[in-house]
Amino acid sequence: MKFAVRKWLSALIDFIIDIAVMGLFYTGARGYVADGDVGKGNIMLICALVAIVFLTCYVPYKQGQTVGQAIFKVKVINKDDSKRTMMQILLRECIMKFLFGPLFLVLSAGYFLINNVIMLKDYNIPLPHDAILKTEVIDLSKN
Repeated sequence: MKFAVRKWLSALIDFIIDIAVMGLFYTGARGYVADGDVGKGNIMLICALVAIVFLTCYVPYKQGQTVGQAIFKVKVINKDDSKRTMMQILLRECIMKFLFGPLFLVLSAGYFLINNVIMLKDYNIPLPHDAILKTEVIDLSKN
């Protein structure tokens, strides 16, 4: 499988996992609120946020990869080979990829098609979020 496809699939898997976790907690919160227990509903929503931050920030910080990246054998590293900071991970994985997920996906796909496929025909040019955060995605399947 081509490296560019594996990068996209890893992001898609991460987004699906995050949406599924958020959906489970949100469904529980709605049940509590419907029963009149708003306090437990709010606790469920806080648990959802904690779970999302755990999956999108803590796991990549400790393990070096998100779940999707581990499945498709890709990894995000800093261009200068230093360890990624928690702020970089929060911005890339949580805010850019999850919070703005659908918009991020459409804009990144458009950028990829116009810049990489049509104009330069180079599939290894970094996407905007990697250029901003000075990171790059590497292929671990060759190791």
